[in-house]
Amino acid sequence: MSSSSDDGPLRSRRRFLLSIVAASVVASVASLGASTLIKSPQQVAADAGPPRASVISAPVERRVLKESVILRGTVAPGRTIEVTPAASAEGRSVITRATVKKGQRIKAGEVVAEVSGRPMMVLAGAIPAYRDIRPGGKGPDVKQLQRALRGLGYSVGDAKGIYGSATQAAVRKLYEDRGYEPPAAQTAGKPSVYLKAGEVVYVPRFPARATEVKATLGAQVTGTILKLATGELEVRGTLTAPDRKLVKPGMDVTIFSEESGRSAPGRVRSIGAFTADGGTAGAGHAVRVAGKSQLPEGFAGQDVRLTIEAASTDGPVLVVPASAVYGAADGSTQVIKLTPGGAQERIAVTAGATGGGFVEVRGDGLAEGDRVVVGK
Repeated sequence: MSSSSDDGPLRSRRRFLLSIVAASVVASVASLGASTLIKSPQQVAADAGPPRASVISAPVERRVLKESVILRGTVAPGRTIEVTPAASAEGRSVITRATVKKGQRIKAGEVVAEVSGRPMMVLAGAIPAYRDIRPGGKGPDVKQLQRALRGLGYSVGDAKGIYGSATQAAVRKLYEDRGYEPPAAQTAGKPSVYLKAGEVVYVPRFPARATEVKATLGAQVTGTILKLATGELEVRGTLTAPDRKLVKPGMDVTIFSEESGRSAPGRVRSIGAFTADGGTAGAGHAVRVAGKSQLPEGFAGQDVRLTIEAASTDGPVLVVPASAVYGAADGSTQVIKLTPGGAQERIAVTAGATGGGFVEVRGDGLAEGDRVVVGK
């Protein structure tokens, strides 16, 4: 009986001790949690500050540097010829039949206009018609006429440069095939055919193009009635003095027409001397650009954009972005190289050619594949 009565107080005492231990553990955990949530004013300020700046880098590359020179140009023919009929000996000079339209392509032997019932024919040749060619006539203009007639398929058996009977017969056929009576005169008591200077226009190259028609049907002739463009189309522009140092004849050019959205490959044909007064084009060097193949006819007369790829280096060189190069306090040119461990190393370099946002660099301690700092 006494043993049972002693166990009751003992169990009560044990439960009391356990409850005290548990309360101590809970208090300790709560105190630990509160300490992690409560920060000092200095810590709060540190956490609210900006993050540490990161470094922006770019690789060192090996490439050919190119400088793009961009300018405007106008597409025009190699040469323009004005067609101006001679005054009529009888009555007024009037356009009695308009045969060509602006932009039309013209072949050798075509009649481009009719003035007072007489034709204006185009023939192949470089010497302008400056006289009537009559029987017995001699000279380079006769030789040119004979060559033009042969080019149209007519037989000319006379000696070169002599207007004989065979040349007369070919001239007669030239007129008759186009529906006109040939000019004729009495020579030694018999009629002879001759070529009238005012009825022929010589064009150096075919096909030609009618770029301007000034006189229409019924108009009185007072001068030039139309203009013909001959030779392949080319682009004419003006290079500034700094750009001239980058551009040389033979360089590739991209010719782009904003009007049509088309582009064509070209090549710099020639560069002129510096002109202080370039007219509407301003001061600079006149540059002529030809197409690698014949430029589209639709380009004629258009203002186009020329992009000339001017190579600044003869071959691949070591380059870095322009933003990686800076001038140091001692006057040297440097870049900052990142080491594999993330450290920064200053490297002295010599800057060379530039182009496309890159700079050629030469110096020890820098190789292709290294990374340099370009910003933060």
